[in-house]
Amino acid sequence: MAYNESDVKNDAPDAAQGLPPETRREEITGHVNKSRSCRVEELAEIFGVSAMTIHRDLEQLAKEGRVERIRGGARAITARLAERDVRLRRHLNAEVKRQLAATAAQLIERNSVIALDDSTTIGALGSYLEEREPSTVITHSLALMGAVSAMAHIDMVGLGGQYYAETDSFLGSIVVEQAQRLMADAVFVSTTAIKDQALLHPDAEAARTKRSLLQMGRRKILVMDSSKFESAGIYHVMDLAEIDDVVIDDQLDQRLMSELQGLGPRIHIVST
Repeated sequence: MAYNESDVKNDAPDAAQGLPPETRREEITGHVNKSRSCRVEELAEIFGVSAMTIHRDLEQLAKEGRVERIRGGARAITARLAERDVRLRRHLNAEVKRQLAATAAQLIERNSVIALDDSTTIGALGSYLEEREPSTVITHSLALMGAVSAMAHIDMVGLGGQYYAETDSFLGSIVVEQAQRLMADAVFVSTTAIKDQALLHPDAEAARTKRSLLQMGRRKILVMDSSKFESAGIYHVMDLAEIDDVVIDDQLDQRLMSELQGLGPRIHIVST
């Protein structure tokens, strides 16, 4: 029997029926993330479509790195797995990243020169650049270069060097040398880990590149979710005391929040 996108089960919840394919896939991603794993039959019942349609949805979502395909269904992408692949990181905690980016975007002054690192959290800022109207964006993220190049009224300075597919960006000594010749009104970065009141990263080249970006900025802005506190890291990027602003969600432990406040940055809390 042939199936198509209009195949609907009569006993499915009304709210899930008739969704456009991309909207349905977004809902499927959220449901898998919440449940940690789901079977095809379960998703077909919830979303009121055929099992064949769900199979196609899961294949597309797995191709985009939004879920992990398993026999008979799909499971959520874990943080440990996602850390190895930028495609996966872009979809991990995507809604929190969007909320953090929306708040961080308010710190972009019109006609300012800003620098953006290659983290997926900062990548979410790309959606807000046109409305905030910086004059120039400096970045070593290939994805952001592509996005900004399509914005007619924003100049772009791309920092090139050795390309790393796992971060979709340019890293290393050539990028560092270029960054040392530039100045920015504000630099926006995220980090893999915060421990002992310092930004840390597990990769030496990435840590060095991120440090060079921060040093070019008159205003240093850290955008991160609270799960990064007390995480593991090896290479020192910068002490938290040198950061001017921290944009963070409201889930941080109160003891750690008190320590952060004691270091003196302006803290912008995002309600998630």
